[in-house]
Amino acid sequence: MTWRYLLYAQFPAFFLLALLFFTNYMLARKGPAVKSVLWVLLFGVALTCSVLFLVLGIHEGDWALKTVFPLGLASWIGIILVLAGYVAHVVHLIEKKHNRKIMEKELQKAAKEKDDALAQAREESAEAARIAREEGRLAAQQEAAEARFSQTAETVGLEAAGSELASAAHTPIELTLDAPVEPAADSFPPITEPTASDELPPENF
Repeated sequence: MTWRYLLYAQFPAFFLLALLFFTNYMLARKGPAVKSVLWVLLFGVALTCSVLFLVLGIHEGDWALKTVFPLGLASWIGIILVLAGYVAHVVHLIEKKHNRKIMEKELQKAAKEKDDALAQAREESAEAARIAREEGRLAAQQEAAEARFSQTAETVGLEAAGSELASAAHTPIELTLDAPVEPAADSFPPITEPTASDELPPENF
């Protein structure tokens, strides 16, 4: 058993591999075009290798056309390896799909938590805005009440002043004259008659 025989004896394994590639192409043809083209290329290569190894083995005399179907030990080894690799590939795809689902669930959970947090933040901001508007409205009402109170006080003061002026204008003015005060008898000295002694001396001319 030579290396050439071992290589040519893998034509059943390559044929099985071509079938698996064709199956993958049928499953992936609705997906991205790149994967579909890749599976088609792999299918063509595997089928070409299978036919080529079969023809070369017959040409080299390793087996005849009538003895192709009774596979030897080397062919069965290749088939087992291909099946083992395909099973490992399927397991990897299942695990990848499971991990993708877990990741999608985590992403959905994170998105839901984010939406809940945003909704709560919006509610809190709306509540804060409502409280601020309420406080502003109360402050405006208080300012308006104070303004009305001050305006009312000014109006009342002006009305009181006007009423006082009006009452003063309508009140008659009474003028009272006091009687003349007679001087007292003791306030002036008594008037006496002049005497001879009180006359002035004659002047000498």
